Amino acid sequence: MDLPCAADGKARTLSRLLEGVSYALPSEKPDKDHEHPIRRLVALTRAREAGDLCFFADPKLFPQLLSLPSAVFCLVSKDHAQLARARGAKAAMVEVEDAKQVWRKMVERVLPDLTVREHTLHPTAVLGEGVVLHEPVSVGAYSVLEDGVEIGAGTIIESHCLVRTGTRIGAGCRIGAGSVIAHADIGDGVVVHEHCAIGGKEFGIVRDERHIPRAFPQLGRVVIGDASEIFKGTTIGRGALEDTTIGKHVKIGCNSMISHNCHIGDCTILSPHCGLAGSTRIGHYVTVGAGLITGQNVVIGDRVGIGGKCAFWPHITIGEGVQIMNDSTAERSLKGDGVVFFGRPARPLRKELRRRKNIDRLAE
Repeated sequence: MDLPCAADGKARTLSRLLEGVSYALPSEKPDKDHEHPIRRLVALTRAREAGDLCFFADPKLFPQLLSLPSAVFCLVSKDHAQLARARGAKAAMVEVEDAKQVWRKMVERVLPDLTVREHTLHPTAVLGEGVVLHEPVSVGAYSVLEDGVEIGAGTIIESHCLVRTGTRIGAGCRIGAGSVIAHADIGDGVVVHEHCAIGGKEFGIVRDERHIPRAFPQLGRVVIGDASEIFKGTTIGRGALEDTTIGKHVKIGCNSMISHNCHIGDCTILSPHCGLAGSTRIGHYVTVGAGLITGQNVVIGDRVGIGGKCAFWPHITIGEGVQIMNDSTAERSLKGDGVVFFGRPARPLRKELRRRKNIDRLAE
């Protein structure tokens, strides 16, 4: 990964890239380093030339940090910087509180500004009757906006998208190529990546008196809060009798499935390949690892941490602050703020480790 740092034909200086960030330069000539031109942002393992800027956050890469030449600048936390200097690191280390967060801010500053400045409708785009576009809006090739759709100012609809009747998309959003949006109310600043399906017909099935599967009517919507991000290939089903709701600043990973009537709280992160059954409720500030599968009507409290490849049985409650390790199965409700659970079925970690130790002794 090489990201050039030129602006207006000139390389950005270190001080300009770090504007608004608290940092320290332990160099003998800090004033000179502040104005040092940064040629590119680059991965730690590729930083070798003068003007390269990288960051260090993974202790496994400590040998690479020590091998960096003196011409390279590296964002390093204070603790790591002290250890690196003690071991003779040559790179110009820029001490910050959180190297990853500072790196994120710098990359956002360097990336091209993709803000919509002109109202652009591709000649092949199709707009139905009563479509409301708050200019400027960009609509890509072969996209279709059905009757009555409303699009906020600064929103980008990429190519081959379908936005169905009854949908409202807020300001400053981006809808990725090939996505289908229906029966949805999307807030401001939401990003929907390529090939997502939001608000379509849900898998609501009931059997009639002859046990023939029949589709259950879906009458709700999908409501997505401001600044949320839905990654590639994700499906979010519309509610059956009430809305499916996604809070503000939520991140939903690739190829996930959010079923009807689910509720996801603010600032929650779902990693890729998660599957939430109908009426699952997730609180605020929850972090979920890849591959979570839930049964119906599962309730997950605030600040819960869930590892990858976990499974939850239907109709259980995960209390606030519970931490569940990878590859665990919750067959009953779990509670205890800060308590770590593990196993199949999930038990408090110490209890589970003791149980396994006793089984090993019996096996011997």
